[in-house]
Amino acid sequence: MKPVIFISHIKEEAEIATALKELIAPHFLGLLDFFVSSDGASIAMGQKWLEMVSAQLKSCAVEIVVCSPISVTRPWINFEAGAAWIRDIPVIPLCHSGMSPSDLPVPLSLLQSAKLTDIAGMNLVVPVLANALGAASPKIDFTDFVARVKDFEERYTFWDECNRAFTTINRINKDIIPTLRTHAELEMNLPESALATLESVAPFLLKHSLLEFARIGRSTLTAKGVFFGCKLVKLSKLNDALKSPDFKPKV
Repeated sequence: MKPVIFISHIKEEAEIATALKELIAPHFLGLLDFFVSSDGASIAMGQKWLEMVSAQLKSCAVEIVVCSPISVTRPWINFEAGAAWIRDIPVIPLCHSGMSPSDLPVPLSLLQSAKLTDIAGMNLVVPVLANALGAASPKIDFTDFVARVKDFEERYTFWDECNRAFTTINRINKDIIPTLRTHAELEMNLPESALATLESVAPFLLKHSLLEFARIGRSTLTAKGVFFGCKLVKLSKLNDALKSPDFKPKV
């Protein structure tokens, strides 16, 4: 039987697992099998999902664990990693979407790991797979794969970043978001500390066509200190974001 590489992932991150299989499998000329539970091929229609997963965990030669801040909190990911650990086979955590090897929880943190966007780290994965086959390591170009992962990360983490940015805005002034729902722009006076906080989230807001932030030069001396003028201008995608059920900044 062919050695099996088991790619453990949660369904929200199936795109990453499938992309990894699609990149690596052809370089081993069909001599390795890759088990990706969500790819539509590893588990055929009518087969018992749990029995198939259990069987592959009992026989796989290497397990790759796709790790994000979300996936490592899911019991099933840790169950699958634990099953491979007990069998004393290589278990390789591969991190993405804000998860770094140094942030992995125990027991995943006890394993040699890499980031999916780190080409040098990904190149170290290939010899482990080749060893399971008893073959030489093929040369794999991870450039396009890394770009695909970064695109996924941007989409996958968008709402967390968006809500974090607008939580920051809420904490500066809770009236800003309600005002932007009905106005194209907003001018206000804020202390320097608040302006610096706005500037910290401004690149994300501008990149995603949500808001544009600018200082407008004037300053006002008040009993509470010096306040500086600034402007927030609504961009093309803000209205859709404000209407989305995923828009949930903290008050």
